[in-house]
Amino acid sequence: MLSNPGSFDAASLERSSPSQENYLQPNLGHGLRIWWAYYWPTSLISSIIIVVLAALLRKAWENDVLSTQVVRWANRILPYVVTSAVSMLGIWRILRKKFHAFSIALLPRAPASDSEPLSLSFQRTLRVWWEFIWRNVVYSVILRIAGSIALSLTIGILATLGGPMRAIVPFVSQVLMDGAVGLFVIYSGILDEEFADFRVTLVPRAPISIAAPSVEPAAPNSLA
Repeated sequence: MLSNPGSFDAASLERSSPSQENYLQPNLGHGLRIWWAYYWPTSLISSIIIVVLAALLRKAWENDVLSTQVVRWANRILPYVVTSAVSMLGIWRILRKKFHAFSIALLPRAPASDSEPLSLSFQRTLRVWWEFIWRNVVYSVILRIAGSIALSLTIGILATLGGPMRAIVPFVSQVLMDGAVGLFVIYSGILDEEFADFRVTLVPRAPISIAAPSVEPAAPNSLA
């Protein structure tokens, strides 16, 4: 016997988990939001830590605790070590962050319609972080080699203005290149990509539900 259309349990639809049915196709807008949520905290925290550690290294050198050679090499590798460590935390943060209209879910590589999202373990975070780091390094090198002539010419022209422009122009160009590469890597190399046993997918924050068709009450029989 068929049940009435409005008598099914609507709550079962609201409990739907991220799956292929409510999967979001990543676009540039999604990538931009995720990149910004990653980029500014990571850059700010890295800069603060680097400045503090550099000051401590200088203090240690002034007090003859560390030699000049050790401090010189430490200052060279310090930005890379700090940025990589903070980047790991940044990747972990965006993988679990709830955005306004969507969130990131780690689903099995071949999920069924009712598959549950996988937990955000350290190993999975490490895989996504490593993919992000090596792609950043490779694409940054390619961009610098391909655009070295044009960038050098542009920076040289602007730097001839003198004053603070000599320091501001290289810094701004470095920030723009790093930002562009980071956005490209997140959009093309992380979102909707398959890793060991999972895929990084986007799902809507609000669960997709199917509205029950309304049943209009039947009009009472009129007396002849």
